Amino acid sequence: MKKRTGILAVLCLALLGVLFVNPKGVSASNGPCKDAESFAYIQTEGEVIGVNEWGFEDKINNYIYMSDYMKKNNDNYTTNIPKGISYNEKTNTLTLNNYTGKEISCNMMGDDFKIEVKGENTLEMLYIWSDYYGGSLTITGDGVLNVKGGSDDRESLYGSSGIKLFVESLGASSFFKVTGNATVNIESDGSYNYYLVGLYQTMKEKDGIDLDGVKLAGGLLRREVIDMETSVQRTHESGLYNTFYTLLEKGGKNYLCQSHYEWNDDGEESSSVIVYSDAEKPQEIARYADYDKMQAAGYKVVHHDEYTYSITGKHCTISAKADTAIKKDDVVSVDNLIYGIKTVGTKKKAGAVYVVGIDNYKKEKTTVTIPKSIKVDGITYKVTGIGKYAFNYDSEMEKVVIGANVKTIEEQAFCCAFKLKDIVIKSKKLTSKTVGKEAFAEIQNKVTVTAPSKKLSSYKKVLTAKGLSKDSVFKKG
Repeated sequence: MKKRTGILAVLCLALLGVLFVNPKGVSASNGPCKDAESFAYIQTEGEVIGVNEWGFEDKINNYIYMSDYMKKNNDNYTTNIPKGISYNEKTNTLTLNNYTGKEISCNMMGDDFKIEVKGENTLEMLYIWSDYYGGSLTITGDGVLNVKGGSDDRESLYGSSGIKLFVESLGASSFFKVTGNATVNIESDGSYNYYLVGLYQTMKEKDGIDLDGVKLAGGLLRREVIDMETSVQRTHESGLYNTFYTLLEKGGKNYLCQSHYEWNDDGEESSSVIVYSDAEKPQEIARYADYDKMQAAGYKVVHHDEYTYSITGKHCTISAKADTAIKKDDVVSVDNLIYGIKTVGTKKKAGAVYVVGIDNYKKEKTTVTIPKSIKVDGITYKVTGIGKYAFNYDSEMEKVVIGANVKTIEEQAFCCAFKLKDIVIKSKKLTSKTVGKEAFAEIQNKVTVTAPSKKLSSYKKVLTAKGLSKDSVFKKG
């Protein structure tokens, strides 16, 4: 049958290019980018004029600052500067003076970009993009910035964040810093695992969230190292530009590869992996049915370390004057598990916490033990629950031991933990009302559940009603 090549896949890769590593590898300079085709800007929310074909709001964008290139090639914008906001290009400083708005988004503003806060200022979201040039942010001044943590489906690839920074380049530096006189308060959408501050795609270990001189109260600072495939940009044989390939190595030489899709006249799809020469216009060298066969032929994917930094929790305050005493809804990390504080404990009375996730997935073991209690600053906290989505899509856990004090397992807590095959329950406090919807959905079909003998019958009904396969084996603990 006649086949139609998957040129759509190539177009998608081109459109998604900003999410990969820009080949220029340019280190960020100071001030907004002045390149001939610079997309430097500072943007606030614009006027909504409808809904586009993808179902998102269609807006007339409003800019505080625009590069010359954008002014020449953009006819869908306004430059209405709202009250309480101003920008000084010489000092590369955006000043917020008792300003209230929904969103501020910036791109290619350099590593010396600053936001000075005066008085009380409130936003839902603050985004800093770098687009190969650089995307650092320092918040300074003697005022307050409140970030209310709105939600935006367009950013669902990385999840919502109150403050979000993207590096997008091997050569660009990035950091987030708050100086001692400024105060930043960030609230989430109610989830412990919400990124209050997220800094993505940093390529240097020294980059990250800098708390030197200020305190973090309420949130948990996290750092993850991700092993990433290195992508490079070349001109595709079809003539499309901005096409991204995965970099390969074999015998001391570099090659490129890309997934290829075809559909026959019946709509049936077939796929392969194509290896290309590493040239400005890559030429096809070989095809393989999948990545495993390609690697068996001696090609190895070139990887790099990518660092992600975040402050997670329901709220945090970053300031030299921040109160760091433990409060309700704060998050803490103990033995690589993140806990949310439900009830603050004292030396005379134990507090209560929920497990809300893994701290560092690189250090996660195949057996995860949720203890009966933990110690925080010398005070005992009973572990009474497992939070919503706590282990959702966990890719390492094969066995979980649920402690005796757990009485609540929230919605989708273990959903899609595909390797989970052994569940040990020590608690006698679970009921159909305290185990949430789909808490054990989409895991292996034949799971072994070990539980207290007097609870075997009721737990079988409860867990299977919440997604556990009916083929699971229940046995006495």
